[in-house]
Amino acid sequence: MLPRRVALNCLARTCCINAAVTARGMQQIGLAFVLAPALSRLYPENTARARAFARYGGHSNTHVFMVPLYVGIVLSLEEQIARGSLPEGAVGAVRETLATTLSALGDSFFSGTLLPLWALVSVCLLLAGQIGLTAALAALFLALLLLFRILTFFAGLRHGMPVLARLKRLNLINWVDRLKMLNAVMVALVVWQLPLRHKPPFPWLHYGLGTAAILGAAWLVGRMRLPRILLWALLLGALILMDEGLISM
Repeated sequence: MLPRRVALNCLARTCCINAAVTARGMQQIGLAFVLAPALSRLYPENTARARAFARYGGHSNTHVFMVPLYVGIVLSLEEQIARGSLPEGAVGAVRETLATTLSALGDSFFSGTLLPLWALVSVCLLLAGQIGLTAALAALFLALLLLFRILTFFAGLRHGMPVLARLKRLNLINWVDRLKMLNAVMVALVVWQLPLRHKPPFPWLHYGLGTAAILGAAWLVGRMRLPRILLWALLLGALILMDEGLISM
């Protein structure tokens, strides 16, 4: 097991992994920077250390929120290689697949679901004049994110690849579908709180149809797997027809 000081150094560096993103290698430079303290500790000989860094000389990219888990698992494999329990080629066999899998999960759960949920809830609170509550919610989300990064890093470092089985049991993909339905409800609440509702006469029909359309679109995407791009195309077409006066509201 790596010393706590070295592990914490690597964990802190994960916050900077996108500081040197390149079009060709993506997080390649950042990953080497993150792993440097651990690889220097595990491989005191120059030749072995050079080979270790060379294993991460290619393209590397995963979701920024999943980077600590990714780094923890990679360091767990490197510890086994340093002890002689695994061959040096073991990392290369799983690194790209691991990064792609965690990236897809992060894009779906965090970027596609939780971040929009936080944004929509914040908009609703701001429209209601709850500025302090909005700031408190942002601080809570940030604290939970930091806790998630810390816990996943040390879980990956301690358990290695088996931690993915535990992550699978959380069933985050199914939670994505449920939370996206909640996002649709939040969108309807945002529309309900727009300043237009204060203008007489109140457009009950328009608001009702808009809310039903949002919830219906969420149901189609979540249950019938209808491509979201098709719904966006229909919405864009309707807006163009409204702008041309072919559809009146």
